[in-house]
Amino acid sequence: MSRRAVTGIIVLALVAAAITWFFGVDVPQALAVGGVVAAVGLTWSAIRDGPPLTWPVPPVRSSPGARRELSETAWGLRSRGGVAQRTLERARAVARHRLQTLHRLDLDDPDDRAAIEALVPPGVLAVLRSERRTELDVATFGTVLTAVEALAPTTDRTATERHP
Repeated sequence: MSRRAVTGIIVLALVAAAITWFFGVDVPQALAVGGVVAAVGLTWSAIRDGPPLTWPVPPVRSSPGARRELSETAWGLRSRGGVAQRTLERARAVARHRLQTLHRLDLDDPDDRAAIEALVPPGVLAVLRSERRTELDVATFGTVLTAVEALAPTTDRTATERHP
């Protein structure tokens, strides 16, 4: 806020107090009106000329397996109506990634089908290869997740998986 703006607001407040006093208001009330005009003017000028008063937006974490993804997956498991399509798409993406990076196999390549069938049960492979399958129940989805988990190398498994 500039010195010129402050001076202008103070002069405006004094003029408002003088006009109020001229029309018959007592001096303390006229000074109160001037004080209110000064307070409102200074506040308005500070808000208008100052930096924006917004909260900073925290950066969005987009690391795979973040808490948000786990929460979305958990909400996607419904007891009625099967598993949500978005949850199933996430499981398919993880399976594609693991097959590609760990075994150099492409889920969509017909030449890799025999090698993939050796790694994944046929029912799970049918779920992973189908584009739309909304009638998938939670138990079958658990089987899909277990098969996708088994695609990981043994160093990625937890202690309970290594020692049942």
